[in-house]
Amino acid sequence: MNEEEFQNLELPRNLRAVGPCITEDTLLQSIATALHVSNQPVTGQTGNKATLEKNPGVFINPDQPLLQALVVSDEDIKKQEEKVQVARKKLEDALKGFGIF
Repeated sequence: MNEEEFQNLELPRNLRAVGPCITEDTLLQSIATALHVSNQPVTGQTGNKATLEKNPGVFINPDQPLLQALVVSDEDIKKQEEKVQVARKKLEDALKGFGIF
């Protein structure tokens, strides 16, 4: 088996945290929670960043993760689909190495 190191997870640059003292880890946890707990679309915070930073207890929407609102473009979707295809191919090759495929 190939001994590859795991790479650190890097969030896309267009995911920007909002709120005081929000680290990348906190942002990731916030997004994961929204995806797993809520049945609403995940869109991010729609308020002005300065207002959200100044008084988060009043203006932050608790139903959305702690990131600025973002728009996912068709190009973003295409790039992600390509990454998925590459990952599937790597998985298929790895399973063939074990005689599973």
